[in-house]
Order: sequence, then structure tokens, then C-alpha cells
Amino acid sequence: MMRDKSHMEALESWAEFVRNNPREKWKKSVNMLIDATYEKSNEFYTRLEKTEKGREILERLREERVKKG
Repeated sequence: MMRDKSHMEALESWAEFVRNNPREKWKKSVNMLIDATYEKSNEFYTRLEKTEKGREILERLREERVKKG
């Protein structure tokens, strides 16, 4: 389910921009978004590791990952 009309319009606008422009023009923006996502994720895991409950959660996630791998 889409969030709302303005979200869908933003997605359509970005897709149009990507279709109509060379990769070099939009690649930097995408890389910045991906880098920021990884950075925030790492910050979250670092904070989670500082608590006992957080360490327990991370351990369960690691165990599940091993089972699926």
C-alpha cells in the first residue's frame, strides 16, 4: 500500500528523472542515500549493542541468519 498521493508523485518524478538523464547525473544522489542508510543502520546497531536486551536481540538475529544461510 502506498503512503499517499504525494509520495507516489515523488516516486514517479524520480523515475522520470532517472529515465531521462544519464547515470552520471543521478548516481551521486543515489550513492549519498545508500551511504546515509548504511551509516544510520550502523549507528542503530552500535546503540543496540550497548544494552543487554539489545545484545540479546542481535544474537537472536545472528542465529536466525545462520539457520537461513
